[in-house]
Amino acid sequence: MKAPCVRDLLGQPVDAAFERYGRVAADRRAGADRWLRFEAPNWTLRLRARPDRIGGPALVRSWTAAFAGGFDTVPEALRALGLPPPEPSAGTEDIRRPLRDSAGRVHSLTLSVRHGRIRAASGFDEPPDWGVDTPLLDDD
Repeated sequence: MKAPCVRDLLGQPVDAAFERYGRVAADRRAGADRWLRFEAPNWTLRLRARPDRIGGPALVRSWTAAFAGGFDTVPEALRALGLPPPEPSAGTEDIRRPLRDSAGRVHSLTLSVRHGRIRAASGFDEPPDWGVDTPLLDDD
């Protein structure tokens, strides 16, 4: 596997990450945030989780997947991550995109390019805040 499947991970309880990725390589807390790292031979996945209410379960708020070999194209990277096909880009150089989950909620996706290859992707549990040109379901 070249990348972890992160489809619909945002907003899920941390237990979902353990079910998907198995044993955690690192687990630490900083204030209300819980930071987890999962590793495989070809990728590393870092998660930030925090409860949405006092006493609630820690929910995945962001993730960053780093790839050993990288990917040549955005569709190739998204397929490897188990994500839907790309929506039109709203950022510069096609590195920032809306990320829609199965429930229709819109999150943010940022791709990191190094030496001409996509080496990492990050998902955030908030809608894009950078001039999205296409109407999104969360828009009023």
